[in-house]
Amino acid sequence: MPGDIPPSYTRYPERFDPIDRVYVGPITSPATNDWNPHYDDPEPGKKLADVAVHNSTIEDWVVSPPHTMHRVDGLELTVDGDGAFTAEGGFHYRNKCGYFGVNHLYVRGPTATIYLAYSHDPACSESEVRDEEGYWYGPVTVTGSLDGDFDTLRIILLNGNENLGEFDSTDTMEFGI
Repeated sequence: MPGDIPPSYTRYPERFDPIDRVYVGPITSPATNDWNPHYDDPEPGKKLADVAVHNSTIEDWVVSPPHTMHRVDGLELTVDGDGAFTAEGGFHYRNKCGYFGVNHLYVRGPTATIYLAYSHDPACSESEVRDEEGYWYGPVTVTGSLDGDFDTLRIILLNGNENLGEFDSTDTMEFGI
């Protein structure tokens, strides 16, 4: 992923607007923050390494109507002593052609940030789940490694989130490390 490309944003984050730049990984954060001149570059040796998103398949999904808070979008983080992390939980999918992936990674001071986005597989032309029929909830796992000394891992959902539960912002999950 080029370091000088800024994160993509969707015009209406509460809707399931697909974003074009979504990678399932593994991806490593760039050595510079060239995409934002207001962010200092990461300290040497500090990076997010081998970040990958593991989506579930439609066989693992359950129907979960939007805004019911019955199933809450979110992840729980575990970090090993060597910096390897796993964030496990679940998100709402729009249809069988949709998936979550990394839109952008960056390191700023003691905080590592992962932008996740929802997109649509262009090779998938038909969907058994039409718009307005309901939303599907399924497991999602994000794995990777925190190389260096970090205080915080922040995971931001750019789109596709419906029920983000206990977090202060409607699109940001922040974990102390």
